[in-house]
Amino acid sequence: MYQVKSPVRLLEIWPQRCSHVFRNLVSNKTTMLKSTINCVNAHRRCLSYFSNAFNNLANQSASSQSVKYLDLDVFVNQDHKQMDLVDKLVKLRKQKHSTSVPLLPNILVKQLLDLSGPQDAVTVLRNPLQYGIFIDQFTGCHLMDLLLHNGSIKEAAQVSTLLVERDLCNNELISALALKSFYAYLKIYKPSPPPEKPEKPEVQKVRVKFLRNIPETIEKSEEKLLGESLIKLGLSPSLDQELAKNITLLGLIMSDSYAEAEQFISQNEQSLYKDVVQLGQKLIESLEGRSNPEFKTLLDAALAKCAKADSFDEILDKRVKLSASSFEPQLISEYDKSFKSWQANFQRAVEEQMKVLETNQRIENIESTLSAMEARRQNLWFFENKEDIDIQIFKKKVFYPKRWFGKKKKPKAVDAFYVPPTITRGH
Repeated sequence: MYQVKSPVRLLEIWPQRCSHVFRNLVSNKTTMLKSTINCVNAHRRCLSYFSNAFNNLANQSASSQSVKYLDLDVFVNQDHKQMDLVDKLVKLRKQKHSTSVPLLPNILVKQLLDLSGPQDAVTVLRNPLQYGIFIDQFTGCHLMDLLLHNGSIKEAAQVSTLLVERDLCNNELISALALKSFYAYLKIYKPSPPPEKPEKPEVQKVRVKFLRNIPETIEKSEEKLLGESLIKLGLSPSLDQELAKNITLLGLIMSDSYAEAEQFISQNEQSLYKDVVQLGQKLIESLEGRSNPEFKTLLDAALAKCAKADSFDEILDKRVKLSASSFEPQLISEYDKSFKSWQANFQRAVEEQMKVLETNQRIENIESTLSAMEARRQNLWFFENKEDIDIQIFKKKVFYPKRWFGKKKKPKAVDAFYVPPTITRGH
């Protein structure tokens, strides 16, 4: 016979018997959250054009110990104040021994991505003279691959622009990755609003001794820089000719060179892909204020004649994967050598800086000890020379006689009834 328990008794027993189930559920949920965080982590992603060996080498820490980030406090922040990494780089660059401190771009870029974000990393790489970080091929490949697979398409295109400007796209892998970044950004491109023109300040005339002809620096827009980079990448010998022609057309559209683009289409009409021509039409619509209606009709005619209907995006993916398998070992070997050399030089620079800091600390300790001894000597000086001080005081004493000889003037007696001449009896 089964005993039927009352509802009150069931409510008392149920939490005790189900508590272990709840604990297991919470632990499993925590485990799932941890695994999710690890998958979302930028340096432990599953999607990549490169192998695990490349990613492990790119994510290698600055030290063999459990140190995750590169520490520059020994050079610029001995007091360990709250300081941003970008400020540390600027302060290090302003010091005299800045050239003696080697900086590996991949490690610092990875640190900037974790602490600040991709935009700060791109800003630092764009100003090497201010921050002292010069991008290399390994860092560029790792950064483009990382940003493309994490949704930072604009930053990936900006990194590609840097590589093209500094003539680092000299092999098929870097050229294909740069082309992939440019094409992905152009698909989501939206023109930025024109900046407001600031009011011209009043001209102040100043007399000077010398006059210098300083050329005016014209800041190029993002579209202009992107178009020039696309055209320059299309001229690279490491890129396939068909891909180069398609990317050159997009570069001519972005740089407002419609006359050259018309001539280019008439000469290379058979090499254009349908996706690229459609993307060119989309870019012209987005750049409506600077577009050319005649060029629109030319693109429509070229789109009707396009024989290549393959997906341009898939072709770029295949090209990147194929070139990664062939050029990746060379990048790994070069970076491995540079990393070991940098690690030894950086450790040597840290040791030299520590010696300088220890020497300065010893000098400060000696000076503080001497100042303390001088203060004690001044305190003891009075008691050691008390008798001499008393003698000197006694010698300096001047004794005057109690009675002063000579005629003394007596004060005049004032009459009580004396009336000054200025006062008359009438008053």
